[in-house]
Amino acid sequence: MSNSIADLRAKVRRPEKSVALCLAGDLQAQFEDLERELATARDRSAGTLAGGSAEATEIAQKIRALEAEMQEHTEVFRFKGLTRREYKDLVAEHPPSSEDEEKGNDVDWETFGVGLIAACCVSHPMTYAEAGELVDILTAAQYGSLFQAAQAVNVHGLDVPKSFSAYAVLQGSKRNSR
Repeated sequence: MSNSIADLRAKVRRPEKSVALCLAGDLQAQFEDLERELATARDRSAGTLAGGSAEATEIAQKIRALEAEMQEHTEVFRFKGLTRREYKDLVAEHPPSSEDEEKGNDVDWETFGVGLIAACCVSHPMTYAEAGELVDILTAAQYGSLFQAAQAVNVHGLDVPKSFSAYAVLQGSKRNSR
């Protein structure tokens, strides 16, 4: 096994991160309303043997249908890290405003965030102008989710993640197979 720079270069794959956004945000309120209705219905039927009433079952079915509808309106945005040079060039393209400089910022955060999303999003290729149009119709929270993912693949460390959920499932299957 060679440790040459050419061999190492061939192994490098820049980090990627994905963010799922439900673009039909109005469905969230419907979901919350149904969750409250379900809690009330379950409280009313607390003494039943089955633990749920026909009313609770009907509401639960509505929730499941709404979850499926929300999933249909969900887009997954995948971001891939830039090379160090590409990131540095992007920073240079967005120099800080005088206000940003006073705050000690090295970029104009208003324009840099849009540029970073455009440069890193591989699932939905877009120009800077298109990214600007997109973020203009998103909420601050949705924009923040996209920006944080784009920033994370460029400036945060890349560790081998550990899935505690997967561990728990596998531990449970070991117990069940005994």
